[in-house]
Amino acid sequence: HGACQLAQGIGALRRLQSLELLLAGAGLGHSGCERFAKELTSLRGLTRLKLDLSVNEIGDAGLRELSKSLRSAFLLKALVLDLNRNRISDPGVACLAQVVLELPALTEFEVALFDNRVGEDGARQMATTMRGLRKLSRLVLGLNRNAVSEAGVQDIAHALSSHSLRDLELDLSVSSIGWAGAHDLGMALSNLQGLQNLSIDLNVNHVGSAGARLLAQAISSQQSLVSLRLLASGNRIREVGARELSQALANLRLLVDLELDVSGNGIGDSGACELARAMSSLSKLCRLVADLRGNLVGDNGERELARAVGELPKLERLELRLGGNCRSSGAGPLHHELKNAVRKLQTGGCICDFSY
Repeated sequence: HGACQLAQGIGALRRLQSLELLLAGAGLGHSGCERFAKELTSLRGLTRLKLDLSVNEIGDAGLRELSKSLRSAFLLKALVLDLNRNRISDPGVACLAQVVLELPALTEFEVALFDNRVGEDGARQMATTMRGLRKLSRLVLGLNRNAVSEAGVQDIAHALSSHSLRDLELDLSVSSIGWAGAHDLGMALSNLQGLQNLSIDLNVNHVGSAGARLLAQAISSQQSLVSLRLLASGNRIREVGARELSQALANLRLLVDLELDVSGNGIGDSGACELARAMSSLSKLCRLVADLRGNLVGDNGERELARAVGELPKLERLELRLGGNCRSSGAGPLHHELKNAVRKLQTGGCICDFSY
């Protein structure tokens, strides 16, 4: 009720150009979302809209009404929708995809659909919309913990190939994309030009070392990247996959921000050493987050990590996670070389955060 009253007040502001509403967990339901959507139709001058409607159980019916209300906002340049955990399935996504395609000025589109009921058809509809949005410079698509499967990811990957994006974020964790999905994503990434910020969440997707190799080759081609976030835990990439990723990272000389999660992949000491050497070559890095938990990393790997972080002159923030690894007997919770490297960084003003 309170959210709907708020919407009524906002609906009276007909000259509003930018609107951000955070209504997560407000208990809207599909009927509340319908009343809320009706008020939005009066805001025809909006150029930027951000709505957080996560955990409201709006369902397909609520999303359908919300999508209809967006038709009046034909001046929109930036649209951000957080629709996580709303019991949305393919019909609801189809309505949203169709309406978004009718927004001619859109350059930034972000939609989060975590933990809904989206399947291959919904992914296909979203891919069709992506192909039609020719002016996009920023795309954020969150389909993690749905049922998009390998085929749905392939459709999305093919749609990406037709764009010249500056920022791209794909959240596809626990989506069963497999090697084939990784292959198509890699091909799509290779075709993108001018990409500066890339975030890919592929946690727990059975990508394997072969999939890691394809993704690494694609990432290696994006030499204009300044920010990279790659989450690939639980994919069994092994030492071979870690080596391929290392070679890719070494080519990204402009990186200032790197977040890498390869936990639970069995990369071993050898893989950790390869990654550490690649990181040490990134002289512009200001922020480094590395999650190497559960990888059988021993003293050699820790020693290389110590050398790597000590050779990064511009590092301002370091987060390193090494829990669940093996160390030589008596080595203690933190290898002395790594400890010394951390102390030196902290003395220089670097903020360091470790977990073991």
